[in-house]
Amino acid sequence: MKSEPMNILITNDDGIHSDGLRELVRRFGRDHRVWVAAPDTQRSAASHSVTYFRHDLFAEEIPFAHAQHAWAISGTPADCVFAALCGLMDVKPDLVISGINDGWNVSEDCIYSGTVGAASEGTILGIPSAAVSVASSHPSAEMLEAASAVCAELIPLFLQDEKCMDYVLNINVPALPLEKIRGIRPARFDGRRRYGRQLDLIPEENGKLRLHCPLIDVPSDQSEIHEDGDLTLVKNGYVALSPITLDWIRSDRLTETERMAEECTLFDVHE
Repeated sequence: MKSEPMNILITNDDGIHSDGLRELVRRFGRDHRVWVAAPDTQRSAASHSVTYFRHDLFAEEIPFAHAQHAWAISGTPADCVFAALCGLMDVKPDLVISGINDGWNVSEDCIYSGTVGAASEGTILGIPSAAVSVASSHPSAEMLEAASAVCAELIPLFLQDEKCMDYVLNINVPALPLEKIRGIRPARFDGRRRYGRQLDLIPEENGKLRLHCPLIDVPSDQSEIHEDGDLTLVKNGYVALSPITLDWIRSDRLTETERMAEECTLFDVHE
């Protein structure tokens, strides 16, 4: 870890009472000054949505072991980071960590992830940020301790990168005790994941349709996998380490969009 104490903001999307959040605060609170700003209830799959433009947020300070201050906030994970960095904290943090998430955040799941969304908000607001997840929806204390140990080792290495502000460090840890993890590997996204989605249409007496989507945890199919893909690595017992950029532009297709622009006749001027 960094020799001098850092100021660290820790957040998540599973809510302020999550065991994973408490483990992360315990680990980093040993050597650093930690603040907590997390949703007051479960906010998984909130992505990078924010609500502070539409209505006021409410923050309640609560006692939290190993933290300087901790706030339960009535908003999304990204709301929590915004509120902490732009008002609640009286110091500028050196780092934002989001997690430990119950369940992995790999491949296209990252688009939906409130964990990754919170870390992305930190990066946007000028703070190096990381997200950490463990590949179990009900991780044991041993799994969470392994994930926090991995995170604690990687964070100072992440901060040594002079380009660390250019990406979110996404850490996915297998659902294993530390001694059974095979190592750490750089990872790209695996292929697109096709879930077995289902939507039930239920007529209501008032004439409306109730749209009910049953929770389906396991992908029904995976169209493509890679040896160095995040999902594949985690399944094989490795920590998957992915730099997620906030630049969503696919540069290799810019020539195609240029062709589209040139061939579109909508705005041609005819004299």
